[in-house]
Amino acid sequence: MSAEASGTTSILLVEDSEADAEWVFDCLEESGRTYRIEHAPRLADAAARLESSRPDVIVLDLMLPDSAGWQTFRELRRRAPDAALVVLSGLGDETLARNAVRQGAQDFLVKGRTPPEILVRALDYAVERQRSLLRLRQTTNRRGKLIAFIGAKGGVGATTVATSVAAALARRLDVIIAELESLGCGLAGAFRIRAQAGAAWSADFSDPDQLTHQLWKLPSGLRVLLGPPPDREVTAAQAEAVVDALVAAADRVVVDLAPRASAANAAVLRRADRIVMVLEREPASVAAASRLLEYLRAACRLEGLVHAVVVNRVALACPLPLEEIERQLQIPVLAVIPPNADLCVQARRSGAPVVFYQPESALGGCLLELAAKLEEDHAVAS
Repeated sequence: MSAEASGTTSILLVEDSEADAEWVFDCLEESGRTYRIEHAPRLADAAARLESSRPDVIVLDLMLPDSAGWQTFRELRRRAPDAALVVLSGLGDETLARNAVRQGAQDFLVKGRTPPEILVRALDYAVERQRSLLRLRQTTNRRGKLIAFIGAKGGVGATTVATSVAAALARRLDVIIAELESLGCGLAGAFRIRAQAGAAWSADFSDPDQLTHQLWKLPSGLRVLLGPPPDREVTAAQAEAVVDALVAAADRVVVDLAPRASAANAAVLRRADRIVMVLEREPASVAAASRLLEYLRAACRLEGLVHAVVVNRVALACPLPLEEIERQLQIPVLAVIPPNADLCVQARRSGAPVVFYQPESALGGCLLELAAKLEEDHAVAS
């Protein structure tokens, strides 16, 4: 019986160390919550338990006596595709655990460095997130994957990164890029689309074909959904309907979100397969990212799905170390974008993303690598 039906979260703990297993049991006991826990010290034991039980969440140590690394992860994911999966990491295999999150685990926790309340929160969020994904699979015709980009604050270059990633993916896939607001230059400015904003937002959201017929198609094949007029605010229900229609109509949907907490943004983020937060390598931007992440974790329950992209719009004399950014935000840095403000201006004036305008540049090459990483994540997770 599931947590949703019984009110009790069922956990399969796959951990060979008695001390680490005891730590998990103690953390859960301190929470005062009710859990139903099974313990399997080996992969074979976990496989046997999964023959007769369907846990809400699997808490997994990747390094077991009879299995190690990706073999462990893939085998448990194959045997329990509907369960949330949280990886337990030792100090020496954090990279492996981070990669597991990129490939479909909901989160990872470092042994000995995770307070009890963080463990409990991570398990709750993992179960809620997995439950939401299962509902989406049952109620929507999801053809593709959704990648959401959101800036830590305005002006950090999130649109530049999002448009370049979408353009790079469109070389091999059917891709739609969308925005929920048309403030500033937005997508119209990035692609030099001379059109009145919001035409598609007059379509019948319950009719996916009517909506997708209103998209702008660029010579590259990339399709674009411009945001509505500035005086029109998108509701959560509208955002959900639009995103569901787009995901049913393309291999990849990239959404460029305004850096603010809103019901519409939350609706999109809850449907995202990957979230990319764009920030600069300086204290004010990291502080803004931290505040936005608090909202994402509390309102959207997106622990484990968010990665950072650090943008260097200008060369800084004393940039924050990447390790410090990861420590403060508790999310991995997926890419570091080198500075080249002049090239960004030239690309925008041409109406072509940097990856088309100068793909051989250091900036273009870095953005192409970012797109390849995101695509690799989805390919392996599928």
